[in-house]
This record gives sequence, C-alpha cells and structure tokens, in this order.
Amino acid sequence: QLISVRGIASEHSDEYLPLYGAHQGHNAALAVAAVESLIGGGAQPIAGDILSEGLQNATSPGRLQLLGVAPTVIVDAAHNPHGAAALAQALGDSFDFDEWGVVLGVLSDKDAEGIVAQLAPVAAHVFATAPESDRATDADAIADLVEETGQRVTVHPSLADAAMSAREWAASSDRRAVVI
Repeated sequence: QLISVRGIASEHSDEYLPLYGAHQGHNAALAVAAVESLIGGGAQPIAGDILSEGLQNATSPGRLQLLGVAPTVIVDAAHNPHGAAALAQALGDSFDFDEWGVVLGVLSDKDAEGIVAQLAPVAAHVFATAPESDRATDADAIADLVEETGQRVTVHPSLADAAMSAREWAASSDRRAVVI
C-alpha cells in the first residue's frame, strides 16, 4: 500500500509500505513520530531516503502475511476480538475476493466467541481446528460457536488437514482465498 505520513517534524507522501491493512499504516505513522521524538526531541525530521528504505523493508511475520497464491493463502495471528476485527477489515480493504475460507483454531485462554463474532461476517466457510497446544480449544467447540452465527463450518483434526481442505475449497474458484 502507499501511505502518507505526518510525523512530528515532517510529512512524507506516497511511501510504499509492503504490509496489508490500514492499521499497519497507523503503526508506521506512530513509528515515524517515535523516531522523530528520539532524534532531536521532535525537531529533527527523518531523511526521506532513510524513511523510504525503512518502510520498504518493513515486515510483520504472521500478520496478514501472504503464504501462497493459486489459491491465495494469508496467515494472521489475530488472537483477540480487536485483532480479528482489524483482520476482517483488512481482508475487505486490501484484497478483491468474493469468498474467504477461514481456518480457525483458538487457545482456551482467548475470547473464542468474540473472535468468531468478528470473523464470521467475512467467512464463507470456516474450517475449525485446534492448535497444537495443551491450551487449545476443542475444534468442535469452535464449530459450535460458528454454527451459532449461521456460517458454514467443518471440523478438522489438525491444522494441516484444515489448511489442505481450505486450499481445495478455494481452488474451485478464482474468486476465493484462504486466511489461516
């Protein structure tokens, strides 16, 4: 995405940020303001070429990270309702697909109901699974929460099985993608 950033001491227009989601643009603006406050107490701007290079090299592994194409597969580590809402918003804003398959596993100490509530509106099919953890919420419990929203859901014994099923589902149309 291209972003325009106003820091404390400077403004930068049409900077390339290789991250998806408006929230990543907000994060970049906060980082610019933080750096400017550290160099010269906010009176010293970041040199344009330094800023451009820094933004162009930005990564955020596990946050709207593109893993594959044909079909498109995105991975995101949203682990609370706020993160799930940002994910849902970014899927609509940053990608042009008609249907999303959502591979979903949630740890038991997380707000599974809140996460499902945020993701259900963008999910055409949820592939419920359990993370490989002693703290994992049972896949059937996740499926029950999804069923309450009226969305289509299937239960899978492992992340690998859920991901494979989701990829097969998405491959049947060029207007489908997967988010894990």
